[in-house]
Amino acid sequence: MAGDSSSRPISLTRKMHQKPLKRANSSMQLPKDSVVISIKKLIKEVDLVPSKRCIYKVPTSMRNVNKEAYTPKVVSIGPLHRGGEGLKAMEQQKLRYLDSFLTWACLEMEEIVKRLRKREKAVRNCYSEKVKLSSDKFIEMMLLDGCFILELLLRISDENYIGGEDLVFSRPHIYDELWLDLILLENQLPLFVLLDIYNLIPCRRPERLPSVGDLISRFVFNIMDIDLPDGPLQDHVMDMHLPNSNSFCNALHLVDCLRMCYLANTPSSGPKGAKMRSFSPSATRLHEAGVKFKKVESKFLLDLKFDKKLGVLKIPILHIQDSTEVILRNQIAFEQCHHSVRPIIEYIVLIDSIIDTPADVNLLMEKGVIQSIVDSGESICQLFNNLGKQVILGEEPLFFHLCADLRGHCATHWNRWKAILKSQYFHTPWAVISFSAGIILLILTVIQTVCSIID
Repeated sequence: MAGDSSSRPISLTRKMHQKPLKRANSSMQLPKDSVVISIKKLIKEVDLVPSKRCIYKVPTSMRNVNKEAYTPKVVSIGPLHRGGEGLKAMEQQKLRYLDSFLTWACLEMEEIVKRLRKREKAVRNCYSEKVKLSSDKFIEMMLLDGCFILELLLRISDENYIGGEDLVFSRPHIYDELWLDLILLENQLPLFVLLDIYNLIPCRRPERLPSVGDLISRFVFNIMDIDLPDGPLQDHVMDMHLPNSNSFCNALHLVDCLRMCYLANTPSSGPKGAKMRSFSPSATRLHEAGVKFKKVESKFLLDLKFDKKLGVLKIPILHIQDSTEVILRNQIAFEQCHHSVRPIIEYIVLIDSIIDTPADVNLLMEKGVIQSIVDSGESICQLFNNLGKQVILGEEPLFFHLCADLRGHCATHWNRWKAILKSQYFHTPWAVISFSAGIILLILTVIQTVCSIID
């Protein structure tokens, strides 16, 4: 019946004008339990909205493959490795750099500390784990580490800036380890801390200063071995399709700045929702199917292209150095912890599939795609096989179409037959002449046989 309330649909949503349900009053509450009290305390302490996190402890599964690749050797930046073994000597250098920076910037320490205190909570929220330092110790860390990085970037940017003997630059082995420490995921300070400190300077110095973005550009481009000619930095950056200074200023930290460079000029991603179930055949299999490898003089590692018509796979030159594994491992860790789209991880897995055995490495070295003075084919093969361990692919695969084209090329029988003919019968001019003569002789023999039958 229409008037029967039992026949009305039940609404599962609360009406806008209804008051929210109240919890039972105190007289009706159950006695407080020690477990409840403990859990409520933990809830208050935990960060329930971890969206600001950008500096992470490397997952144990990845760290166990190579612990040293994630651990600073000379300097600690941020709280995660503060006070670590072998890092205390650089704490004295941080004080020297702080004094030098304050003098150059015409700043009072009190001004910086006042600015940093306003940022303490925001900085703490950037770390994936709770930082147990007291407020004063945390501000001290921000001051020393932030000014140390800025002073170092200024000295890298301008050789004339360095006055007197410098512990870092007068000992090349220290600098070589130090700049690697600055691009470790666990050894970071949020970039906005550097901006907050540096932005206090212009009101004190009349001349035009390089921006933080300019300073970072010089540092990152040095790591990538990008030679910038003399002249305005931004002109060269635009010509080379590199991130500009403003882009770096919007980055999360130095690891993110380096990632921005690697992702510049990348191809478009694959179809949304697509899954990479298999990557590429190995280099030797591609070679047997007639694929030609062509080295590309590009600093953008992800700029791989396959020309289906010509059967040419263009790969940016991969320079294997002592720092290669450390750089790539920390980029992989950052992507896996922070990003859902993971092109660098996908690149590593792709190269790992192309490099299956030392023979694949030797083939790519012969073609100039891989260049290494020290490492052997076996060690390079092992490097990429290990880099591909414990990684998880992301969304929107970048090399979906490229891998599909390579697999399709290898699956075509005619491509393999052409490659066999070329490698066995057309690899030298004399082989071509010999093969041609054999064919002509065969044709003449057939003609002679037919003529004999007719007669």
